[in-house]
Amino acid sequence: MINKVKSFLKKYNLLSPEKTFVVGFSGGYDSMCMLDILYKISQKTGFKLIALHLNHNWRGREAEIEQENCERYCKENNIELYCETLPEGLPKTETVAREKRQEFFKKCYKKFNADGIFLAHTKSDNTETILYRLSKGTGVKGLCGILETSKLDDCDVFRPLMNFSRKDIVKYCTVNKLVPNNDSSNFDTKYARNFIRHQIISELKTINPKIDDVILNLSHIAVSEQNIIKEYLSKIKKDIVKDGYFITQKFVELSKDVQNKFILDFLIEQNLDYDSKKVEEIYDFINKNAKYKSGKTLSLTKNLWLFVSKEKICTIQDLEPEKITEEIKINGCGEYKFHNKIFKIEKYKENKMPSFPKETELKAYIHLDNPNNLTLRTRVHGDIIQPFGMPGTMKLKKLFINKGIEKFVRDDIMLLCKDNEVLWASGVCLSEKLRATTLPTHVLTIEKQV
Repeated sequence: MINKVKSFLKKYNLLSPEKTFVVGFSGGYDSMCMLDILYKISQKTGFKLIALHLNHNWRGREAEIEQENCERYCKENNIELYCETLPEGLPKTETVAREKRQEFFKKCYKKFNADGIFLAHTKSDNTETILYRLSKGTGVKGLCGILETSKLDDCDVFRPLMNFSRKDIVKYCTVNKLVPNNDSSNFDTKYARNFIRHQIISELKTINPKIDDVILNLSHIAVSEQNIIKEYLSKIKKDIVKDGYFITQKFVELSKDVQNKFILDFLIEQNLDYDSKKVEEIYDFINKNAKYKSGKTLSLTKNLWLFVSKEKICTIQDLEPEKITEEIKINGCGEYKFHNKIFKIEKYKENKMPSFPKETELKAYIHLDNPNNLTLRTRVHGDIIQPFGMPGTMKLKKLFINKGIEKFVRDDIMLLCKDNEVLWASGVCLSEKLRATTLPTHVLTIEKQV
């Protein structure tokens, strides 16, 4: 086992004396076996190990005895140990326990400036995980199981025991005279994973004693399939994504299966609960609202919405952003700071007609007799504008609707106004009253503040 773990470390370039690793250490069979193997390798390689023990504070004195056993082992082997105990009163569920462990590991990774986290998952754990996911409903991604290396936010996670069974672990501990903890809660079948371990897998082994190997091989196949799909979708994505959002009309032209795969990946990336019903709901919402100019929103969580319009598909984290009430008076040429942008009004100094920018650009060449007594602000009730090329005025709200400007961005658009008349809705429309029929007199530009 030591040689196989050493090969694992070599595979991921981890055999270096400059590296520091934190090791999840409950003191149970799996984690004690892993820490013991890593310790023996570190004696020759020189990398630093810090064992991490989290007391969930569920089992009173039993948990304290387990921590004492961890302390005893680490002291005997001169391994640094860091322990924490969770506060009382937390819900006693598998989900809460997992979340608290992950928080603990991430904090320690940063605290010790670690190069990796080692976790003692085995191929037996992989079998339990896949059967658990199958019982809840899973796609191909769920069949990938537990990967031997992954990311926990920005933390690199390594699992060097993934090719070993629980039988291998027990044998190692016995031969090396280790005394692991034996958590009594691991036998409580009210927990789903324990039920799978003690009831389901034991029955499956009567059919095939090598069920762990079979399912591990299934995981490898699923990973390979996922890699193929990922490569295929990355090529499609180049054509249907622009500036971080999906181009609606190109997205809905894809087959339903490909659309649903993109939706599923999105839900996973956002760490949202997903099942076939949720994927179908989002698919229907996108295709139903793909022709709306100003768009529609679908609530995904309390603070996250999916936005779909004729132009784009994206997420919104603040459906009703705080209204910008700031107003800046414009009196002559110069630079003016407005919110997080810089507005510039300058005299046009060329002696030839410029190439006029599109309305959607944050630049405009204009004719303006007097650059004074103007105001920079966002929209207010009653605003009007005479759109470029039109003979009369209209309400700004109607212009935004006609232009398909999303509701959630309308209050963020910078307006150059004279009283309640808009002369320039930046990036949207220029007023006919600023049309330069001969050489422009001024240039308007907006830049993001650095």
